[in-house]
Formats: sequence, structure tokens, C-alpha cells
Amino acid sequence: MTSFVRPFVRRVGLTLLACGVGTVLAQSTPPAVPAVPPAMPSVPLSPAPSAGPLNRERLQNATFVIMPPVVIGNASLLGGSDMAAVLGAMSRDSAGALKRHYPGAHFASDPAAPGVIRVTPQMLAPSALVPWATIGARWVFQAPGMPDLVLQQQFGLLTVYLHRAEAANFVFDQLAQQLP
Repeated sequence: MTSFVRPFVRRVGLTLLACGVGTVLAQSTPPAVPAVPPAMPSVPLSPAPSAGPLNRERLQNATFVIMPPVVIGNASLLGGSDMAAVLGAMSRDSAGALKRHYPGAHFASDPAAPGVIRVTPQMLAPSALVPWATIGARWVFQAPGMPDLVLQQQFGLLTVYLHRAEAANFVFDQLAQQLP
């Protein structure tokens, strides 16, 4: 079971089981990188098909390049093989969510190809694995001659945990719903 959330399932599941009535177990792990993600410029998407730089007409038949995924926040929560599994799921499931939302979309591997839209999946990792923590997902769209577009959403770690093997699909499908 390769999963976006499997590394978190082990730790959060153990934390949830260890919590008694009236007792809160907090696992403190010092962040390896700042827990607060850097501010990203955002360009609002327009629901109208002819308005805005990245409108529905352009996106539904666009060629996307999924860039290498990035973990922002406490990346030390994941070990090497777990990190590779999470990054792989982020890449695969980002492409899958875009394809489900825009069936006419195409995917390429060359980010320098003319007219492609580069999409960088990002995970905003929590500072500690506790049941009340949030995990964020972000897509950064970069199109030639246009400002970057950022879509972002926060999820409760428990909500992501409940989706288990389908966690990355769930997260990125939620982001795709924000697209025109």
C-alpha cells in the first residue's frame, strides 16, 4: 500500500490509541524548516470561461507538466523511503486529479516545451503529528507570460488519515474543485 498518508497513519494512529479520556498525548518534534509556509502570490481564478488568464477553456485542453513535489514545513516527520512514497503519490495523484477535472488535458515531461502549464504540488506539513494538526495541500501553476496561480487548502490530519490509501487522491481532488 503506497500512500500519501501511510507514514502519518503509523504515527497518528499510535497517538490516537495512546490518548486516554481527558489525556492528550503530544509528540513534539522540532521543525527542520519553518512550520509557517512562505507567502505565495495568488491570482484568483475566474469561473467565467472567457475571463482571466487561466480560464476553463484554456485549462480543459492544456498540456500540463507536473514538477517535482515539495514538502514545506517539518519534513523531518518522514523518513527517506516514506518521503519518496509521499512525493510519488503527490505527483501521480496531482496528475490524476487534473485529468479527472479536465478530461481533455494532456501531460508532458518537458517543462521548457512551449505553451505548457507547470504545476508544482506542495504539501504543507504540520509541525508535529498530533490528532488536531492540519496538513495543507497546494498547487502552484506557472504559465508562460502569466503570474503564478496558487491554490491551497488545509485539511485536518484526522480527515486525511481516514482516507488512508486514497488520501492524496482525496486531497488533490478537493484542490481541483477550486479550478474553473
